[in-house]
Amino acid sequence: MQIKLGDTIRDDKGREGVITNIGIATDPTDIAAELGVNAKKYDTDLNYTGAITFGDNWCYFMQIEEVIKKNDYEEDTSWMREDSDIDVALNLEAESQIGK
Repeated sequence: MQIKLGDTIRDDKGREGVITNIGIATDPTDIAAELGVNAKKYDTDLNYTGAITFGDNWCYFMQIEEVIKKNDYEEDTSWMREDSDIDVALNLEAESQIGK
């Protein structure tokens, strides 16, 4: 099951809320992923150890029953792929040095 920040989920206790944090464990003793890494999205089919915070609650990945409402927002990262003015100048300078 795909989850991401902003999704509304229901856990196996019937609690519902919007996901505000997705934590993935990086240490075998940190099963709640309090010291792990945070993610914007996660696929529970990967079977990593971790937990989510939703509303005033939290649960382990395996306790998520369903995504009630998907967050349709997609972050626009296209600007990260564009060359800046400095990149363009450096590329032109490098091209002008070829063959000298």
